[in-house]
Amino acid sequence: MSQDHDVILNELKFGLMGKILFASIAAWLVGKVIGNIKIKGTQEQIDAVHNAMMSSKRFQDEISRPGSTMDSVTAKLGLKHASASEFQRILGVPWPL
Repeated sequence: MSQDHDVILNELKFGLMGKILFASIAAWLVGKVIGNIKIKGTQEQIDAVHNAMMSSKRFQDEISRPGSTMDSVTAKLGLKHASASEFQRILGVPWPL
């Protein structure tokens, strides 16, 4: 059974809603969906979450891709680290994924 959850980004700080958000993102990274998450925040906050999610997904996809190279994996990892730093700067909590 899936549930809908609202996550207000300026209240994230790894409380219950933060845990639900990151559990849902982790599930999404491996191709599963756990309900609907509505993210509320400034455009800058929403962009930081989106960028961190997408760079994490691209990194996961790259390490799973047949024919990926050390250079291609390293490039995706660099983008993941950059978006994680942006996430932490904007939201004040580290990107756990």
